[in-house]
Order: sequence, then C-alpha cells, then structure tokens
Amino acid sequence: MPSRLLVINPNSTEAITSGLQESLSPLCPPGFELDFFTAPSHAPTGISNLVTGIQTAAICFEALLTTGAFERYDGFLVCCFTDHALQHMIREYLGPTSPRPCIGMFEAGISKALILSRKFGVLSTGFGPKPLLSKGVASFLGASGSEKWVGGVTSGIKIEELRQADQREKVERLMKETAAKVAALGADCIILGCAGMAGMEQLVLEGVREAGLQDVRVIDAAKAGLVMLAGMVMTDKL
Repeated sequence: MPSRLLVINPNSTEAITSGLQESLSPLCPPGFELDFFTAPSHAPTGISNLVTGIQTAAICFEALLTTGAFERYDGFLVCCFTDHALQHMIREYLGPTSPRPCIGMFEAGISKALILSRKFGVLSTGFGPKPLLSKGVASFLGASGSEKWVGGVTSGIKIEELRQADQREKVERLMKETAAKVAALGADCIILGCAGMAGMEQLVLEGVREAGLQDVRVIDAAKAGLVMLAGMVMTDKL
C-alpha cells in the first residue's frame, strides 16, 4: 500500500497550489502518493506578516482536523517560507514519537543550503525588510547571526502576482533583478523564498549570469521538502 503525503498550501490562492502540483508531482517517489491542500477560501490569499501567519495556521489546522487528514496521511509538508505555526501545531497534535512526520519547506530549504553552500540568501516576495524571515532563520540556526547567512532580499512581487499570467513579464524581470542582488551579497546559494516561486529556478540563474556574477546554486525549498519528507517516511518504515 503506498504511503500518502499531503502538501499543504496554507494560503487560499489556488494558483499557488497548482504551481506546487506542477512542480512537485514529477518528483513523487515510487511507493508514494501526493495530495494537495489549499487553505479554505476565507483564509488570507497570502502570508506576509505575523497576523496572516497566525490566521492561516488556525484556519488550516481546523480544516485538516475536521476532515480527518491527520489520520489519513503518512506525512505533511507545509509550503510557506516562514517558520509557520501550522507545522508546529501539527507536530504538537501528532506527538513527538508519531510515525507521521511534518516538516516545513522553510526548514528543508535552509537545511539543504547549510549542507551544500558556503553562504546562502533568500529571494523573497514583498517589500522592504522581512524581520520575521530573519528571526525565523536565526531561530532555526540557533544563533542570532551566522557567517553563512547573507540575508533575504525582497523582490517587490506580491504573492498573488507570482502565478498571474498578466504579471508574468513583471515577475520575470523582478526575479532576475533580485537574484542578482542576493548574489551580490556574497551568496553562492539562493533559496526561492515563496511556495509560489516553485519551478522558477531558471529565472534566478539567468538573473545572476546577466549581472555578470558567479553562478549560484538555486534551491526550490518545496522540492527539497518533498524529498526530505519522503525519506523520513521511508526510513521510519524500515
């Protein structure tokens, strides 16, 4: 019987889930099945601050609980590039020794970057400073600062715009420009800092090259999370 994994988009933008499905489905390992969950329609369409983070966590947890998802799936991937409360809520509900792991793409992306890079940064959506991102990275690293972390750079792209056809030209231009800014900080590895960026690795590579900078590794944190989650489920069954 195949193991079932649930990929969770904690905002209510269906286009983000469609992008995740397109990007992640080809990576589904043999012996696994993938299902995708989008937050109910009354949840925020994007997660840009503490308020929308808490709102989406509460709404999604209730929906998952009432539909029996925690009993029907073997693992859970929360696709939001923040230290999202939902992943912690699911872990608390399932308990520390549960055979059903829950991880966040945030944790997976940073873990891969820590192993493979000398210095890494994040290409993010939104505008201006992202204190929650920096705080989340510091919490995950267990230190307020690290010489491996060069920081996050916001692109000026709204989360909802990432999958809108009429915003494609703008999104591609800003993704390239922002990738060059992250690389200019010294990063040899750039993490895509939003679930809606799934599959946009090539734009980052092109932006860095067009700026005349050294090539970088690009990490799609959702892809990293899926492979990591499947590995956890697989090894727990051995």
